Amino acid sequence: MTDTKLITRIFTDERVEKWRERYFWVNTITAVVALASFLLYHGKAFPDSWTPWITVLQALCLILLIGETLGVYIASRTLAEGWRQAPTDTLGLLVGLLMGLGLFLASHWASGVLTEADTFNAFALLTQAGLGAFVTIRLLRFFSILTRLIQSPLLVFTGSFGGLILLGTGLLLLPGAHTPGHEIGFLDAFFTATSATCVTGLVVVDTGAAWTRFGQLVILALIQCGGLGIMTFAAFFGLAFGRGMGVRGAAAVGEMLNLDFVGRVGRLAAWIVGITFSFELLGGLALYGHWVDAAGAPLPTGEQIYYSAFHSISAFCNAGFALYGDSMVRYAGDWPVVLSISGLVIAGGVGFTVIVDLATYRFWANPYFRRIPIIRRKVRHQQLPRLSTQTRIVLIVTLALLLVGTFGFWALEAGNTLKDRGFSEQLAASFFQGMTPRTAGFNSVDYGQLLPVTQFFTMLLMLIGASPGSTGGGLKTTTFVVMLLAVVATLRGRPTEAFKRRIPEALIRKSLVMLFLVLTFTNTALLLLMLTEADGIGSVEQGFEKLAFEVVSAFCTVGLSTGITTELTGLGKLIIIACMYVGRVGPLTLVLAIGSKQPRKFEYPEEQVMIG
Repeated sequence: MTDTKLITRIFTDERVEKWRERYFWVNTITAVVALASFLLYHGKAFPDSWTPWITVLQALCLILLIGETLGVYIASRTLAEGWRQAPTDTLGLLVGLLMGLGLFLASHWASGVLTEADTFNAFALLTQAGLGAFVTIRLLRFFSILTRLIQSPLLVFTGSFGGLILLGTGLLLLPGAHTPGHEIGFLDAFFTATSATCVTGLVVVDTGAAWTRFGQLVILALIQCGGLGIMTFAAFFGLAFGRGMGVRGAAAVGEMLNLDFVGRVGRLAAWIVGITFSFELLGGLALYGHWVDAAGAPLPTGEQIYYSAFHSISAFCNAGFALYGDSMVRYAGDWPVVLSISGLVIAGGVGFTVIVDLATYRFWANPYFRRIPIIRRKVRHQQLPRLSTQTRIVLIVTLALLLVGTFGFWALEAGNTLKDRGFSEQLAASFFQGMTPRTAGFNSVDYGQLLPVTQFFTMLLMLIGASPGSTGGGLKTTTFVVMLLAVVATLRGRPTEAFKRRIPEALIRKSLVMLFLVLTFTNTALLLLMLTEADGIGSVEQGFEKLAFEVVSAFCTVGLSTGITTELTGLGKLIIIACMYVGRVGPLTLVLAIGSKQPRKFEYPEEQVMIG
């Protein structure tokens, strides 16, 4: 009986796969046409008279996309098998049918609760919502298949960011993306798309004033996709489909998450998506009700929800984009906002692997809890839990950098930008500015007014950056600690160790290479900026310090600025764009993606060289 069921399932899988292969190009072309019509329509690229025809086109696209799901059920021959083959599509289809039935009952044809115009508008919005869901699933599936055709996972990883930046640039150039009175050129759109995708936060125009709601949503989508990486979403949906994403796709996600083994990638991607949306939801709830307008009056309910969602996503992804021209200056002493934004930034910056390690840690099996008789009887046969060395290093260094950053900023700026503030506001501002160099990009004080020593202190914090496998950038906390431990171990004449574990020599070499590449790239970018800005910012007082701060902020994807971003020349902006891109994908990753690895057939003999 079991063999019969297995054979039946094999034949069912073959029929479904053949149907999907036949329908592949219909799916892909329809998804591209639907996405283009959706974005161009909301980007005001079409005249209003085209609206009915666009609605009909979108409805036809939705029918074609649903056609694959119906074909899967026909090929499966039973409802149970159809559900097994397409659970996500089926769930989306059922939700859409229920919402459509509810709209029909409320329409002017049935109960008359909605007018004729409201009915058509509601059905148009429902069609677009369904289209968005099905298009997203189809395109991510297509991207997952595409990763199997490309040989290098590194190229997939770096190319995904490049493609997302170009798509974002095109969307931000649409007429409906920017407000009247703000002329957005290609370079401004390119800069903004790169800053959002690389979760940096540097801006050349005021995000809240220059971009329409459509433009802001495009920026928000770039932040979310760039913060987690397209490969993470592809891995998650591949796992949701039960189809996986192939070894190359999983390897590309592993490059982004710093995982050396492919087996964990799919499940970790599901953890990442769940953690991200959970933190962003909690952050949005914590921020709700605290947003005010220029006059200090609370924003209406709809705006409160939008501002909370925007800043929650921006904070967790360490992007630093804000809808206020002065970032968080008006909330410098507002502890609920300070703690909410800071908590999101820290959670996004410690790394997803650390959060998963903490979430799965069996604290009840800890030796301290085993002393309790009731617990000891239940866990006596369980293995002692242990946090990984990376988790321990990240937690300790994160806490240490927060304390050093907070009290360092307070000590340096107590007689400058903080002198006219009360104790509570000084502490809140110092904590916020001690946290934000961890690649967050928000600021509650004017960085153009900071002392040069404070700017240099901030640059050091920015260079260390966040932790590996996170939404932040920088050299990374673990890289900094590994090099520090290597120095101490060399002076002591011992192997490099941490928490009774030995650090591999290959990891130490990689950390040194990372440091060399970071210093080389930032210094080269600074030299080029000094040339391109010789007649501008580079010639004014403290011009060198301001340009150095801008380069480090861009490369470490922080987003803090002394206010010179908009004053850069076109070539200067292109240099900063290159800094943001290389800083996000990682200099070592980019070098490995571009360079080719050729196996060596022999090795030369060793010979000592004097150093020091």
